[in-house]
Amino acid sequence: MAVFETASITAAYRGKCEDRVEIICDADRVVIVVADGAGGVGSGDQAAECVVREVKAAFKATTTESGWVAVLGEIDCRIGVGESTAVIVDVSLSGLYGASVGDSKAWLIRDGELAELTAGQVRKPLLGTGEAQPVGFSRPSLAGILIVATDGFCNYVKRPELARRIADFELCEVPRKLVEMVRLKSGELWDDVGIAACRKQRLRRPRTRYSIDSNENG
Repeated sequence: MAVFETASITAAYRGKCEDRVEIICDADRVVIVVADGAGGVGSGDQAAECVVREVKAAFKATTTESGWVAVLGEIDCRIGVGESTAVIVDVSLSGLYGASVGDSKAWLIRDGELAELTAGQVRKPLLGTGEAQPVGFSRPSLAGILIVATDGFCNYVKRPELARRIADFELCEVPRKLVEMVRLKSGELWDDVGIAACRKQRLRRPRTRYSIDSNENG
C-alpha cells in the first residue's frame, strides 16, 4: 500500500502551457518536480522539459538536500535552450528534502497555517543561464499537505484563504480546486499554472460488521 497520495495539474492561459509537473513514485518515496519555462526568453517549454527529464534520470541516486542542490546545478549547465525555474521535493519516511531556483514555490499547510519551504530561494538567474544559485531545504517529515506550484498560482492565490479552505478538499480534488481559486471572472487565468499536491495516505478504518441475533419465543 502506498504511503503517500498525490495529485497534479497543469493549465494554460494561452494555447501552449510552458509549465511542467512530474510526480515520480518509487515504493515508499515520492519525488515531485515543478518547472516553469520562462516565456520571455523563448523555448521555455523545452527548458522545463529538460528539468523534468534530468530529475527523472537522477532521482534514484539522489536522496539528500545537498544532492538535489547539486542536481539543479548540473541542470543549469545542461539546458541547451531557454530558461526555467524548478522546485524539487523528495518525500519519504526518512524526511523531506529538496532544492529550488526561481519563483515557483513549495508550501506546507497544516492546521490552517502555511509554511514556505522555498523561502530562501534565489529568484534569478534561472536555470539555463549557467549562473543559477540553487538553494536547498529540508524537514524531518511531511506533516500536513504539501503544495508545489508555479508562479501562475502562487502569485495570485490569497494565502489565508488557501490555508483555511484546503482541508475541506479531497486530495484528488486539490489541484483542480486550486486552479479555480486563481481563475478570473472571465474564466481565463493570469498565467500558466502547474500544481502538485501530496500528503500521507490517510488510514481508513476497517468496516465493522454488525450481526443481529433474533430469538423468537413462541
